Amino acid sequence: MDENLRSLYGLSMFNKKYLFEIFMENIGNMSKSTMEKYLKKYLESGKIARIGRNAYCIKGELRDYEYDYSRTSIHISGILNKDFYDLDFRIAELYQMNRFLNHQIAHNVIFVFVEKELCSSVFERLKKEYEGKILINPTEEDFFHYRQDDIIVLRNLLTESPKGKEEVWHTDLEKLLVDIFSENLVKAMFGESEYPAIYETAFDSYVVDESQLFRYARRRKSADKIRKFIEEETNVKLRLG
Repeated sequence: MDENLRSLYGLSMFNKKYLFEIFMENIGNMSKSTMEKYLKKYLESGKIARIGRNAYCIKGELRDYEYDYSRTSIHISGILNKDFYDLDFRIAELYQMNRFLNHQIAHNVIFVFVEKELCSSVFERLKKEYEGKILINPTEEDFFHYRQDDIIVLRNLLTESPKGKEEVWHTDLEKLLVDIFSENLVKAMFGESEYPAIYETAFDSYVVDESQLFRYARRRKSADKIRKFIEEETNVKLRLG
């Protein structure tokens, strides 16, 4: 076992200052830049994971969240990157929830979140490719009336929306966990009785950036509700309190 990490096992989290003290105890005095290189090495090797602002943990069995997007999502991302310079957008698929649910969702929905000011322009552009398969900010009633396989739903992107780690437009775990409380159409897809299993599977299996999750939740005015839910209805132990 790496001597630098031995004393960190069993800790739910630690900050950079504590980690650097461990480095100096085991290796001796070194510059801050050298210690930063050690930290970078451990992050890249997967031995340590970042779980928040200046917060880390031993990664252990936790995995980085990844999802293989459909051809439709990849095609849409290509159109938006090409035709709308510097557009900030995210794409999420309803199928992303399947690994957290007891029942499997049979019909995919592709959510495209774009800046509010450009939502109409993006809709007109995508409509040329997906006529009859795209809705813009639909009501819940309209959505279920027009719903079909792989329907595309255009929504406004809020500030503080987490960026994907691999591609900016990807929707990572932190946004998914908040949107099931905050995004009405997503909420309508499954019952709240499934939320505890979703959160427990997410936190037990994957690295979750709690700072990012609650920063976005505050923007969605859901932070208090989510924290209360985690504390009272799940066995999840938040590392950052």
